[in-house]
Amino acid sequence: MSRRFKSYIGNNFEMKEKGKATFQSYIDFPDQEEDDKESNADYIEMEEVEKNASAFFDNLHEPRKLQGESKVAEADKVLMFAPFSDRKQGVIGHLFVTNFKISFVPADKSSYPDGDNSQVVMRSKLLENTDIPLTFVDTIYQVSSGARRRRLVPGSSVSTTTKYLEIYCKDFQVHVFGFRFAPQDQNKQITDAIAHFSYPTNDSLLFAREFGYSSQFEDGDQPDPQFLQKDDWEKELERLQCQGMWRVADANIGFEMSIGLPEFFVTPINILNADLAKACAQFADKRLPTWCYTYVNGASLVRMSHVLPESDFKILEEKMLNAVKQSSGNEKDLLICDLGRMCPSLQDVKSSVDKLKAIVLTDSAKDFYSSDARWLSSLEATHWLQHVAACLNTANHVVNQMTRDSQTVVLKEETGCDLSCVISCLAQLQLDPEFRTIAGFQSLVQREWVVMGHPFQLRLGLIWAPDISEAEQAPVFLLFLDCVWQLLQQFPSSFAFSETYLTVLWDTANLGLFDTFLFNNCRHRKKFLSENKLSMVTLPSAWDWKFQLSDEQILLFNNPLYRLRTSYDLDYVVDSAKTALHSSGDARRENSYSFLLGKPRSSTEIFGLQEVVLKPEVTAGLIKFWSQCFLRWIIPAQIVGGGNPSQYVQQCILTEEVVCLEHKLSSLTLQLQNQLMQPPLQQRQREGEDRNNTDMTIRLTRPSSGLMFGATGYRSSSMQLSAVYITSSFPFTLAVSHHTQHTLICGPLSQYLKDTAIDHNYMQDEND
Repeated sequence: MSRRFKSYIGNNFEMKEKGKATFQSYIDFPDQEEDDKESNADYIEMEEVEKNASAFFDNLHEPRKLQGESKVAEADKVLMFAPFSDRKQGVIGHLFVTNFKISFVPADKSSYPDGDNSQVVMRSKLLENTDIPLTFVDTIYQVSSGARRRRLVPGSSVSTTTKYLEIYCKDFQVHVFGFRFAPQDQNKQITDAIAHFSYPTNDSLLFAREFGYSSQFEDGDQPDPQFLQKDDWEKELERLQCQGMWRVADANIGFEMSIGLPEFFVTPINILNADLAKACAQFADKRLPTWCYTYVNGASLVRMSHVLPESDFKILEEKMLNAVKQSSGNEKDLLICDLGRMCPSLQDVKSSVDKLKAIVLTDSAKDFYSSDARWLSSLEATHWLQHVAACLNTANHVVNQMTRDSQTVVLKEETGCDLSCVISCLAQLQLDPEFRTIAGFQSLVQREWVVMGHPFQLRLGLIWAPDISEAEQAPVFLLFLDCVWQLLQQFPSSFAFSETYLTVLWDTANLGLFDTFLFNNCRHRKKFLSENKLSMVTLPSAWDWKFQLSDEQILLFNNPLYRLRTSYDLDYVVDSAKTALHSSGDARRENSYSFLLGKPRSSTEIFGLQEVVLKPEVTAGLIKFWSQCFLRWIIPAQIVGGGNPSQYVQQCILTEEVVCLEHKLSSLTLQLQNQLMQPPLQQRQREGEDRNNTDMTIRLTRPSSGLMFGATGYRSSSMQLSAVYITSSFPFTLAVSHHTQHTLICGPLSQYLKDTAIDHNYMQDEND
């Protein structure tokens, strides 16, 4: 695994005139494990630092708060250490705990990009760059004097003084705080608050409840389709032209039949509601066979749970499956895929992620270099890539049977709400180009995961309960996103979204604020809203990206290769160019090299639409590690100025050039057509028309490419495409240049947008 490294440089502790020390918020800290091990010089220096630090806390800043957010604890003079600085560099400031997040506010105004708290660059509309949502917290370790390290489990109390607090997050980031200068009473108070509020015991203690009381998001503001109404399902059946074989059942109104299924779902057309009510009790979690998708040849995809072992009515299962077979429109037997044998179990996923965290979650340079020497063997031992490959293999098998043999496939899983979601969505992504757009992908996740009852709250560990085993907290959704990322790598021009979209989606799922990923099923959602009297005012949808991100950040979701492949008829351009060269007598390039290169591929093979059905290769050499998601915070692992982001930038610029040329071509074509339609000059002169008006240029509004980076018209206040900002984890982590302060205060995207201000001047092309 190729890596470039940057070292930390900097010491902002300066001695000024008259022997007074100037204490800036970004300082170097000597490594002091025990007081008796310190030299007198170091001890005197730290006393001086502590004395001068007090002056910066006279005018403390408060963290920004959302509606319904309140402060529950705070601590003065807390150190936030720079990652991979071995706890020798960092920022001193004030640490707050609210009912939503852990927020660190630097003490010195000069720490902020513009020297003022009101001008600090935001990580998103909801969070600043030094905020940690409580739902992000995965594990907390308390380090006491003598380097005694203790994990703070839910419900534990703090009795000893905290020297360091290590917070390991679900987005694979590590935060370390030091309390050497903090008052003793605040030390214990802040540690207790973090341990307590990071592990709520029920969903009514989540910040989403308080936010819902104060928010103004009505049902009509949420993006469609939500698949909570019958019409949404019927429109999907109509789109796939299978409404004659399948119907939308309303047998679960009020969730009287099953709490795991939605109120509306699709079943074979010849199964009555009475049959559904009678059969559902024989299936685990009452998840009887439900429709997912129908291919153009009539083959369908269905998912179901296992029949209960004590059931004496297996004949009901046979009746349901016979109805599924009849709705397939052919006499072929159903293919029953037992995902318990073909895919990893929940325990496998949980164990694999835990092992992955052990090699990824670190902020120590020493630990990083030690693990880097055995990175490949450690990664293999996690079995994460093997689980990804198993899911892709299973999806390939399903797709092959549906397309090649026109065989309806039934996905059978113990609970019917975990790995069946993964395989069902992967198969539909491979079969249907509609789901490879951003809107289509979101509707797919909304239908197959959210509405069909994947227990997000349980699997993501948003709440803690003593009667829930740790194996139940398995991030199945992360496994799915990784599989989608693998498809994106093998078919880079077939998806409208980028890997940044997938990474942000994982973070959004863990935020614990959105209606989309907060609940275990539709009944859980309805119960939560009704009990908390939020039925008239709901929580925001995760698909409303403008709620949490700026327009510039959302542009990073768009895949430039998809825009380049589909928005313009490149075949026509290439064919026209070849015709022009041929008619002019010039030899085409491929004729000169035909002997060496053979017959060249046609333009259709180069630029045309790829095969509608995607069939990825699942081999060891093609299954890759998702570095942007898992390694984005590990600064020594970053490739400065390289990796996928560098390719992404060039693809954006190329696409912008195509849009520019397309616009000029359209303008010239329209101008030519206008000239051809005008009467001759003599006739216009006889009619007294002003000649100057006839030469007016026809101008069209230049379309936007919808991408972050443009080809021309940069408006830069400092540098453009600097390696300081473009790294292998852009737009998440900055490379370390001459100082680590950027890493602590400003996120890469927000800082990049502020310093470079790359924007295409669309008006400039109007005069070209």
